Amino acid sequence: MTCDLTLRDVRSVARIVNLAARFNCRCVHVSANADTLVSARFAFSGNEIALARLRAQIDRIVAYETVVQ
Repeated sequence: MTCDLTLRDVRSVARIVNLAARFNCRCVHVSANADTLVSARFAFSGNEIALARLRAQIDRIVAYETVVQ
């Protein structure tokens, strides 16, 4: 699974990597460019159910950052 995200807080990159470990997924690739906004690209591997749960949590993080301005 790959994700291209735009985040407001650079700490969210670490949060997402930690979530991957919690869901027994492996973070294969991470790249982030921190400016006013953070552009991040992630690649994860793992079983299908774990990846679906991870994606749901990533969506919650992105939605929270969009609401809090």
